[in-house]
Amino acid sequence: MGTVYTILNSLKIDKSFYVQFILFIVFFNILAPLLFKKIQIILELRESKTVKLDSHANHVYKQAEDLAEEYKGSVEKTHQDAQSVATKAKSEILSKERTILTSAEEKMTEEYEGKRSVLLKDFSNKRVAVMADAEKLSNTLVEKLTK
Repeated sequence: MGTVYTILNSLKIDKSFYVQFILFIVFFNILAPLLFKKIQIILELRESKTVKLDSHANHVYKQAEDLAEEYKGSVEKTHQDAQSVATKAKSEILSKERTILTSAEEKMTEEYEGKRSVLLKDFSNKRVAVMADAEKLSNTLVEKLTK
């Protein structure tokens, strides 16, 4: 026990320590309900607000994801609509070009056939004329050769 007194004396703890300890316990029991319960209420309120805000944040995040999906869907639908309009316009233009090309081809074919028939007719007339003169020309040639 002597060593305990020596240690307590070296720490400068004397008989007033017991009085201070009792006063500390009394004040703690008096102040605890006044201060610590209020602090506990404040901590619980803060926790409930943060947890509530966390769930609210999750809800808002879910709404944002839904809106993003809706936006992506509308963009995709608009893109598909634009593609269908462009494809339709392209097919109409190609159809008109095909019609114009076909009519131009028919016109050129008619023009070619017309000029061809005129040339064949002219060629045939010249041939008939040459063949009609062939007898006379052959006789003239024979005379010139024999002379």
